[in-house]
Amino acid sequence: MYSVVGSDGQVYGPVDMATLNQWIGEGRIVPTTNLIDPIDGKVIQAQMAPALMGTFQSGAVAAPPVASQPGPYSGPYSGPNIAVGQTPIQVNIHNQPAYGYPRYDLTSYGTPPKSRVTAMLLAFFLGGLGIHRFYLGHSGSGVAMLLLTVLTCGYGGIITGIWALVDLIMIGTGSLREANGRALA
Repeated sequence: MYSVVGSDGQVYGPVDMATLNQWIGEGRIVPTTNLIDPIDGKVIQAQMAPALMGTFQSGAVAAPPVASQPGPYSGPYSGPNIAVGQTPIQVNIHNQPAYGYPRYDLTSYGTPPKSRVTAMLLAFFLGGLGIHRFYLGHSGSGVAMLLLTVLTCGYGGIITGIWALVDLIMIGTGSLREANGRALA
């Protein structure tokens, strides 16, 4: 599933593959249309999307103008033109509109991703208390680590210390991301 950046700058979706193929057939998506991967927020051109390779006709060059009337894929949010390779928005899918497609929370537009080095330092020095988990937005597991250490008068620190060591390795390898799924910088 990808979100489509329309020629009007609005983000539509995420939409399923059947809808994407329909839009390609209608000429609403062309090879140079920007798509956003909802998992990592990366922007790629439609012709570079692995799931869409070979589906474009050779004559398609530019996207036609988008109709101004609201439809099931339009939303109240508009965004800037997005260059290929940028990570322009932080994807926070939190509410479902009437048509069943989630909307993006664009209020945090432009915020830089969390630092991998900062997360690793927090995990190393304060990992037993779960502070790195709070930093990354995983507050539930951060509270669990903090309570396990504090309520056992420090004896639970053995368990949370191992947990923090595993988190440190996961942060270093890029396996542990922000709570919204965004990769660390």
